[in-house]
Amino acid sequence: VALAELAVAGLALLILFAAGWASPWQTHPAAGWLLPLILVAPPALAMGAVLPWLIRAAGSQHAVAIYAGNIFGGLFGIGWLMAWALPSLGLGGASLLALGINFAIAVAAGAIGSKERTIEPARIVIGGNDPRLMALAFASGFLVLATEVIFQHQFAQFFVSSHFSSAMVLALVLAALGLGAVITPFLAQLGAKALPLVIVLAAAACAIQPMILIVQRGGVIYLPFQQELPAYLWDALRLGLPAATLPLLPAAVLFPLLLREAGQRGIEIGRLLAVNGLGGWLGAEITERMIAPVFGLWTSLAVIGGGYALCLLLMPTRARWLLIAASCLVLAAGWRIDARLPYAGLRPGETLEAIAVGREGAVGVVRGAPDDWRLIFNNSYTLGGSRAQLNQERQGLLPVLLHGNARRVATLGVATGSTLAGVALDPAVEKIEGIELSPLALRFAGEHFAPFNRNIFTDPRVQLTVGDARLVIASRAGAYDVIVGDLFLPWRTGEGRLFTREHFENVRAALRPGGLYFQWLPMFQLTRAQFDTIQRTFREVFPDMFLVRGDFYARSPIVGLVGGRPLGELDWTGVTAAAERIRKADASADPLLRHAEGLALTIVGPPPAPPPGPVNTLGNSWLEWDAAHNLVGLREPWFIGSELSAFLANATPAGSALLPADLRDIPHVGQLFLEVENARAVKSPDAERLAGNARAALPAALRDDSGADWSRWPMRHDPDLP
Repeated sequence: VALAELAVAGLALLILFAAGWASPWQTHPAAGWLLPLILVAPPALAMGAVLPWLIRAAGSQHAVAIYAGNIFGGLFGIGWLMAWALPSLGLGGASLLALGINFAIAVAAGAIGSKERTIEPARIVIGGNDPRLMALAFASGFLVLATEVIFQHQFAQFFVSSHFSSAMVLALVLAALGLGAVITPFLAQLGAKALPLVIVLAAAACAIQPMILIVQRGGVIYLPFQQELPAYLWDALRLGLPAATLPLLPAAVLFPLLLREAGQRGIEIGRLLAVNGLGGWLGAEITERMIAPVFGLWTSLAVIGGGYALCLLLMPTRARWLLIAASCLVLAAGWRIDARLPYAGLRPGETLEAIAVGREGAVGVVRGAPDDWRLIFNNSYTLGGSRAQLNQERQGLLPVLLHGNARRVATLGVATGSTLAGVALDPAVEKIEGIELSPLALRFAGEHFAPFNRNIFTDPRVQLTVGDARLVIASRAGAYDVIVGDLFLPWRTGEGRLFTREHFENVRAALRPGGLYFQWLPMFQLTRAQFDTIQRTFREVFPDMFLVRGDFYARSPIVGLVGGRPLGELDWTGVTAAAERIRKADASADPLLRHAEGLALTIVGPPPAPPPGPVNTLGNSWLEWDAAHNLVGLREPWFIGSELSAFLANATPAGSALLPADLRDIPHVGQLFLEVENARAVKSPDAERLAGNARAALPAALRDDSGADWSRWPMRHDPDLP
């Protein structure tokens, strides 16, 4: 045990430093399986050696108790990690502390072992294994981990999408496994009836679990994260214990019963554990790749229940066919009901046009009014919508126009395709690569959003790439004139890595000479500290960065970080020519994008340097943990409204000074429009005076443009423009 724990600590150290030495290998075609094999498999094998040797040392009659202790230790570890270690120490610090605990366990085990006067050599049992027990152990691991995967997808429709939510579901599953081991001795008193009973109950629980979940919430209704953390956790437990822990309890008893029987008969328990682990790995992979995509969130559980019904074939009882028939009847009834359960929380008048489950989660298409279509992720987040088409197009076209002569462009994220369509509005662009993690998002964007993305997927200039944008861009050295980073959820698992120093370095390497990188930030999902961390990280790679505004909204603004060229080196002759191409082609009616003066309205400038603080890296994942920790209860407010307005106003003079003389006053006008929006949002008595000043200061080129659609001016409150 001591040697195994030392191996865990030593081998896992490689993972801590992998962000550095393994980065060049991440783009290799085999990296998806080779890096986990090199980094994860060795310490995992060492972990797997601990429990069998503990049981051997204590005696097989204590196998169930040791197994239960191990499960509850895992439950405690998750709580400790999520409640304190990760938020307080970050990814690197928490990992080092965990490895230190492994080392301490090794020392303790070594000290206990050194007191033994005689050490018996390890005995490998060759015979004596029961194929029935082995098959049931495999099935138990397969079906429990398959259930856990489905639970993760199910509860993602109700919980905030982050590592903390995944950990909560895992904790609910571990609680069931631990309680199952605790009640095993009591059920074992039933003798030969115990195994068939728990298998039948496990099958029945699979049939009714989705109903329990939906009935409890009265539909697929998201838990409100704005409430304080204790209230949110209480609501999560009230939902999860009856809908996850309790239904899994019969299945959780199956493997401890097998351990108990193996111990009583002198059968090698290590092999039983190995077969159970192998089944769990296969169950998780097959469910993620096949069962969940084919059968969805609810009826997948009935399929898993069918697996328990098949286990009854291994029961040496005359009643097994009757039990199988009864289980199948319950599962069939459950299937009929589960297939009718809702998949999303819809507003009045909305319909769910499409839904599919993939490794990334549940992606759906919702239709409201004829012109109101939304692409939703896990019932909680809108990836894009038809009514935001013009704003989304601006996120793609604005960077291209400010470059002035972009030929090759990449967008990190596609969603509905409107940002990609914005890039394509410039006829001078020759190649566009849209990189999207979710194949389901691409599929639905093509099937349902063609009227709102200008049928962009049929444009011969467009290449769609399915993959992690962070890894794809790392393989594209010197490929693009412009790279556009879409809006990413800072707390969603893995998305914070798109704000890391390592990613920014790869993006810089992917730019051609004079290229520009625009990273759009959802200020309505970032605190001031999180924005400062992103800005601090960005500056390390792009020291001449500057800011642009994507709109004039007070409550839902987006701001762009721009790197690659200093603001003073933008080619405004090229910018003017690019805007003229848009007007001549009548490609966009967006008033901001048809003239150089409109583009100047979006300029802010180089911001003041943020105070000293953390830099977001792959090694610490600071942003992801801080954002997820802050989200529930919203301890720190979003960086919007008057606070953001004051910050941008402070940066605007420096930006104005770097523009051509005829454009230098225009960024101040852009700031004035933001102040109008803020004033009207808080019903300030100065709002109308500010609005009049803004209207009077609007550049003449925009005011006299008959091709502009002023109804799409990016403000919530109408500024009474032409």
